[in-house]
Amino acid sequence: MKITYLFRPFISFLAFIFLAAYAVPPAYPEIVDRVVAVVNDGIITLSELNAETAVFLGGLKGGEPPKAGNAVETRSKVLDNLVEKMLMKQSAERAGIEVSEREIDNAVEDIKKQNNITQQTLLTALAQSGLTYAQYRDQLKEDIRRVKFANQQFRSRVSVRDEDVEEYYRQNMEQFFTPPSYNLRVLLLPAAEGELQKTRLAALEEEIKRGRDFAELIKEYSEGPDIQNGGDIGYVKSGEVSAQLEEAAKTLKKGEISPPITAPEGIYMIQLLDGVEGKAAPLEKVRDAIKNTIYQKTVEERYKLWITEMKRISHIDIRL
Repeated sequence: MKITYLFRPFISFLAFIFLAAYAVPPAYPEIVDRVVAVVNDGIITLSELNAETAVFLGGLKGGEPPKAGNAVETRSKVLDNLVEKMLMKQSAERAGIEVSEREIDNAVEDIKKQNNITQQTLLTALAQSGLTYAQYRDQLKEDIRRVKFANQQFRSRVSVRDEDVEEYYRQNMEQFFTPPSYNLRVLLLPAAEGELQKTRLAALEEEIKRGRDFAELIKEYSEGPDIQNGGDIGYVKSGEVSAQLEEAAKTLKKGEISPPITAPEGIYMIQLLDGVEGKAAPLEKVRDAIKNTIYQKTVEERYKLWITEMKRISHIDIRL
């Protein structure tokens, strides 16, 4: 069992979070270590690339590895991520960002709490993955340093104006539109051989013409949902019932009963008890969500510009 603790960007860089999970053995255990990239005055080794590739492939979360045909592309992508991490580390060191022992202690405690493990279990897992506790703490220190640099360089410098939120709301109104919902009674006459179904349907339609209560008819005839409740399935939104039933519901007025609706499982009839029109959520209810969306997008864009410039002005020698 291996436990690792990484600060990684989502896709490129959206936010940094604590990740603690169980890993699998390295994917390439018998290859002699060598340098695969030089980044300014730092190096990235093959063993580092292999370990990061195992994480990327889902080893820490039990995921399935990608197809063999994508192996070269995957390792290239992982190496590019490692180059970016190295550039951030170097920039953080130049910025004089420090990490205290207390911050590392807190990170360790967070890991144990998230994984529900004891200190001894953590030490055992680290030993099995070939890491000493001191090495693990050093790893955490660099992860935290990168996060603090990212917060200083990108996140703390981003602000979202009210007018930006309002403009986003106007241009993306469909994202906040709640679909219509229908409160239905559902009656199902199951599929049957011969004339039985036709006979039962004719008798049911005759009862409806006489004005008999539909809920009572459901209890007598239906083999559908919520029979004891008169077939009342509550409020359903678009997509929560079959397209046939949804289309029928749209044509009904409150209290009306639909014509028979033929389906593979039988014949349906529905009654509209109530309907709620779809409408856009008020701006104030979604303001915070919009603000966060704009914020994260802006942070990512600034990070991409920064990392592109850093790659341009840095000495990067790929030896893969």
